[in-house]
Amino acid sequence: MKKKTKVVILTLSCLLAVALAVGVLLGRNPHWLYIAGETLGVRCRKVAVKEAGPGKTEGRIPTAWGEDPRVTLDQSLLLVNEGYPLPEDFSPALTFYRDTEVPINECAEEAYGRLSEAVEKETGSRLFVSSSFREEEEQKELYEKDPSTANRPGASEHQTGLGLDVYVRYYAGFGFIKSEAGRFVNSHCWEYGFIIRYPSFGKKETGMKYEPWHIRYVGEPHAKIIYNNRLTLEEYLAGFEPGVWYEAEGYLLSRQEPDGEGRIFLPEEFSEAVISPDNTGAFLVTVKK
Repeated sequence: MKKKTKVVILTLSCLLAVALAVGVLLGRNPHWLYIAGETLGVRCRKVAVKEAGPGKTEGRIPTAWGEDPRVTLDQSLLLVNEGYPLPEDFSPALTFYRDTEVPINECAEEAYGRLSEAVEKETGSRLFVSSSFREEEEQKELYEKDPSTANRPGASEHQTGLGLDVYVRYYAGFGFIKSEAGRFVNSHCWEYGFIIRYPSFGKKETGMKYEPWHIRYVGEPHAKIIYNNRLTLEEYLAGFEPGVWYEAEGYLLSRQEPDGEGRIFLPEEFSEAVISPDNTGAFLVTVKK
């Protein structure tokens, strides 16, 4: 047998052995198969986001903060990371989840309730929160204890009440993805306005490794766009050219920098709107047509 043929056979044998080993590993640990699918985006259905056509945003009006019942101001689209830490005077809009002792940003309370109910209905497991809002001092203690898994004070979403660490009985931390409930949350939380803040494919943008247990509220239609277009929150917000209106999923979207008088503008005709600061000096305007 020629030497070249022997090398080819040996190479193919090695590849077959590796493939069999991987198959056995995935068979015994189906969560790795799930993660591989998420990384490849096999469950995603791309959502079109395009610039709004002429006439759809004409006749703009300045927002009357607190005076127009159609307009809600919340904190749902705050970007919080090492590059954009929270200002020292930041005050989260907190409430307690359904009369429990779990503090949560008020814009996320109703959505988390719907997600929790769906998890129990679909998987039979009850969803719990291990960590929600954290005071700066608590975040400092966690960071000093283990800076590899906790963000420095001011750079953590937990200080907004928008980020939640969730688990089910017997499955917490990375083990959460080993449970049926964990896989349901990772695949379907976008349907309830949440995203996996640190996805398996996003470390370059977020600076954080995959955290299947950390969900983050962003609201509609943003969660659907982020999940199905396989984006991180950093990439999503950066994709909006300031002042330009976009349309997607029956909404008009615009990332606006306030004018000289601190005003944000809305189309003259709309049914309801949500305006959130993004912690970069701009606001994300979400208008339901």
